[in-house]
Amino acid sequence: MPTEKKDPRAVRTQRLLKQAFIELMEEKKFDQITVQDISDRATVKRVTFYLHYKDKYDLMYQCIDETLNELHDKVNEKVSFIGNFDFLDEQPHPSFVQLFHQVSENYPFYNALLVKNRIPYLTSRLLEIIHEFVSEGINQIEPNDENLTANRSLIIKYVESAFLEVIIWWIESGMHLSESEMAFQLMNLSIKGPYIHNPMKINHNQE
Repeated sequence: MPTEKKDPRAVRTQRLLKQAFIELMEEKKFDQITVQDISDRATVKRVTFYLHYKDKYDLMYQCIDETLNELHDKVNEKVSFIGNFDFLDEQPHPSFVQLFHQVSENYPFYNALLVKNRIPYLTSRLLEIIHEFVSEGINQIEPNDENLTANRSLIIKYVESAFLEVIIWWIESGMHLSESEMAFQLMNLSIKGPYIHNPMKINHNQE
């Protein structure tokens, strides 16, 4: 069945409304924003807004779904060969780089809805994607529970929560580290932990 072709004018109007919404979300809280504010910023009539969205919640949910669906698809493209990757090569896996690249590409969106306003729907959906990413990676790298230092579900929850907070920290800091640097450091932390050498073992040997 052929894909229905979208009206270029409708696509342009929706893009303007989404951009206006994100700009306003960087400036104020969601509860303070009205449909009229969004329409004025997008330079369209209020009635035009309602031709495309039921209300500001509908606009917000569509913004989130579109951005996170793209994130999910792009990152998953790079995950399939994670089990054959040489993690000792001192290079970040492409899936980690893609994760930060997608965040960087949509910085205004994530800054507005994840940092300036912590929108629960965005946070929960982003965690779902990170959970899938982390689970797939751990399951491919080490399928044997006996070789893990803790319960598999606990490890996944621990790592996915850290991923989310690291992404938020990176955005808050103005993305001061490059995508590759963030990808490499987060990958190393996820696999090796924070220490090059076991500090408890070193301290024990010094006694």
